[in-house]
Amino acid sequence: MKKLLKEPLLHFLALGAVIFALNAWRTKARPTEASTARIEVTAAIIDRLRAGYERQFSHSPDSDELRELVTAHIREEVLCREALALGLDRDDTIVRRRLAQKMEFLTDDLADAAEPEDAAVREFFEKNAERYAKPARVSFRHVYFSQAKRGAKGEVAARESLAALAAGASDETLGDAFLHGFEFAARDAHEITALFGGGFAAQIALLPQGEWNGPIASSYGLHLVRVESREAVQPASLDAVRATVVQDFNEERRRTANREVFAKLRERYQVAVDEAALAKAAAPATKLAQQ
Repeated sequence: MKKLLKEPLLHFLALGAVIFALNAWRTKARPTEASTARIEVTAAIIDRLRAGYERQFSHSPDSDELRELVTAHIREEVLCREALALGLDRDDTIVRRRLAQKMEFLTDDLADAAEPEDAAVREFFEKNAERYAKPARVSFRHVYFSQAKRGAKGEVAARESLAALAAGASDETLGDAFLHGFEFAARDAHEITALFGGGFAAQIALLPQGEWNGPIASSYGLHLVRVESREAVQPASLDAVRATVVQDFNEERRRTANREVFAKLRERYQVAVDEAALAKAAAPATKLAQQ
């Protein structure tokens, strides 16, 4: 019995029964509200959504972005009406978005009602093991050639320095000063990307170990690089990352619950979108690409 009470499905059924009962009472008490089961996305609404997007991003949405705005509006409208039907607006002056959020909070509470079973947590961990593994790391040195200082001559200087290094020259006598130093220990791809850029990180991953290579471009200029060592990906044990896994598992469970509950609520509404107005209001994708 104790295990049964922890089952998320039981809680979903309980919430569904409550919503069904409240809806039946609402329909009986206020039969004139049947007309509210239709949601119309008119040209005026589409224009308002487009204008809001333009204020936020300083350009017009393309057709896909505008359709996403409409989908978000429909979702908000459904959740807002359901929230009002449940009386969640009583003694609360916060606007419709807050009401829609309250409906989502109900689902979140439902998903959090039961402690996750260890077997479910372990299954989630095994399916997402890469997420918790310690990423591959690389230690390297570099010689830097400033783009701002050398301009087009930077590549010539870099190739001459590469030849000098092959002949035995010290890397400390070559190149330009670099703000972040010349030696980097045990850095993963994310850290390298954050500092030097994605292209630089991708090329570092392909370099052989123990020899100078380049020049490799970054957002700063050009670099000659020598990989000193590499550390392979290190899988994590569940015990070591259990707290994080449980948190991620519960978050995934909340998202799933929200999607399922909303899908059921959405079925109760007829939605009409002014497709002509939607197509007319969208900015051409080619125009956005030129901005």
